[in-house]
Amino acid sequence: MVGTRKTTVVSYKDASDSESDAYGRNNSADLKKRKKKRSKRTHNERTTFVDVTLANSKTLPWTVLPLDIVYEIFRWLEPLDLLQLARSTRALRNHLMSKASSNLWKASRLNVIGGTPECPEYLSEPAFARLLFAEECFMRCCSKCLHSSFSTGSYITRKFPEIEDPSLITELLPSACGYRFYVPAIYEMATVIEDYENLILARTPGAKEAFESFKTAEKAKMAVIAKDLIVYNRWHNGRRDLVNARSQELRAKRAEVFTAKLLAEGYDSRDIRSAFWAFTSAPELLEDESGWIAIRSRAVKAVFNRKKERIERERKTLLNRRRTVAINLLMEHPVNINIKGDVFSPSLQEVASTFEPIAFIVDREGDDDVIGEDFEGALEGVEEWVEGWRTKKQIEILQIMVSAGAAAIADPSTEQDFARLKLATTMFLCTTSNRAFHPTSGGLMCSTLLGQRHIRQCRSKGFIWNTACLKYNTDSEEMIRQLVVAVGRDPETTTADQMDDLNARFYCQGCPKWDKLARSWRNCAAHFEDHPLATFQGWLVVPPVDTAKIICLEISNMADDSNRFKCSHNHLDYVSAAHFRRHCLSIHSREFKLEEILVDPLIPPQPISLDGETSEPLPPSSNNIIKRSRRRRRK
Repeated sequence: MVGTRKTTVVSYKDASDSESDAYGRNNSADLKKRKKKRSKRTHNERTTFVDVTLANSKTLPWTVLPLDIVYEIFRWLEPLDLLQLARSTRALRNHLMSKASSNLWKASRLNVIGGTPECPEYLSEPAFARLLFAEECFMRCCSKCLHSSFSTGSYITRKFPEIEDPSLITELLPSACGYRFYVPAIYEMATVIEDYENLILARTPGAKEAFESFKTAEKAKMAVIAKDLIVYNRWHNGRRDLVNARSQELRAKRAEVFTAKLLAEGYDSRDIRSAFWAFTSAPELLEDESGWIAIRSRAVKAVFNRKKERIERERKTLLNRRRTVAINLLMEHPVNINIKGDVFSPSLQEVASTFEPIAFIVDREGDDDVIGEDFEGALEGVEEWVEGWRTKKQIEILQIMVSAGAAAIADPSTEQDFARLKLATTMFLCTTSNRAFHPTSGGLMCSTLLGQRHIRQCRSKGFIWNTACLKYNTDSEEMIRQLVVAVGRDPETTTADQMDDLNARFYCQGCPKWDKLARSWRNCAAHFEDHPLATFQGWLVVPPVDTAKIICLEISNMADDSNRFKCSHNHLDYVSAAHFRRHCLSIHSREFKLEEILVDPLIPPQPISLDGETSEPLPPSSNNIIKRSRRRRRK
């Protein structure tokens, strides 16, 4: 009804028996009538005798049947069926839209489940049936016409400035789609009001009383329509619920009958329950043998697919249980300590899934679970496998550097080549997020740092040590090289651990004054995205005295309970340090060291993102602004 129709606009035409102008303006009424094309048939062809039989496809059955039999058939139909018949041929339309067929429409409303409201006086039976059962309300209108032919009340103010009170028109017109009015109806009503006002200005006797009577009658008409639409809307919602309930009841009966037939053929009840939609989605099918024959092939196919999915799901669950047993054994194995002590290490899950002796036991055939004794002897050689894995991954990373223009590595690789990965100048970027990572901090495991969003974007398959999404940029190497030189160290030998121990602070001289944040050397590496090498102006080392003040401010910021921290990889609002720490543990599965995040003491405390970068500086009263905005949202 009102909530489901595109429009609720009506016009002021008298009620008639046609569907289109029963009570409402048809938007196609103003279109020019097409000229009839002259037939190209000859005189002999036009006068050829036509055999009126049921075998002739151009002859309708109801034209050769007695009228009382036709009425007896039609009276068992619903109003929507009669509407569709009336729209099928011109002959049926002329017959069903005549006043003589009004009793037929009334009888069709008695066939509706739950009954229908009574037809109002201002609507004919066909128009009332269209209002209740068709998609449109009082007017059929396409989306283009809905935009061009309807306007808001402000349109009246612009087009009719001589009307002092535009609400006078809107009170006398029905609205559609949220207080929108039909433009031709606006002009029509404005003309009527203007005529009355001219009569009043001419001091015509009784003009003022006639105008008041007209307004009272129109307002009463609009009130009746609005009241009726509420009733029709409630009926529509109730009928929808009733039809859904009957449909569910019918589907339940069908499911009971068809389930018994599928069980008799040997299918599993679990697969049948998960495939109910295949043989219950067509309520018109009967529960007899003909209905089962019509739907059997579709139902069997659906049950077979559900069975296949169930077997795969159960197999995956079994493998996860077996793999968990292997991971628990690896946690107690000495190799676990070796893995934790080196950043170039696989996860225990990867060891349990790719180490061949363990994977053979995990993936073996059968539905039985495994215990710790089943892995006896399978852990032998896992230390050598981990070392080989480390060498392989380091070579992959070195090859990424070589392909980007770095110095070539020896074949086979030497310890000197592997030592290059520990240098401070060795920094990688993620191809998806452009975040900077350093191998010595485990940064290459960017799926751990960035979460599932990064895994989906990089299309990483497997485990967290997937290096396919990494790239090496020589420009970032040059910027970090200048950073190391700025603190008086040799970039060819200085490692990342040595730069961490130095704990220096830097300013980017290419940033504007308001954005000169004190950064650690790792934050400077991540700053490469904002300042390419072409626009880079060098680093300024913060004096030790100022560095000590900055560290004190950072520690105080960590203890501050203000909402200044923000994760740049999730839809997380500004939160406190405690909330941010819990977020890192629960979402990103790691402990994030907030003490390593630095801000400029001359700028108000900044919201800090997960990668260590700070967002744009906030004004001094920003915290108060945030608090006030949150109070407004709560109100």
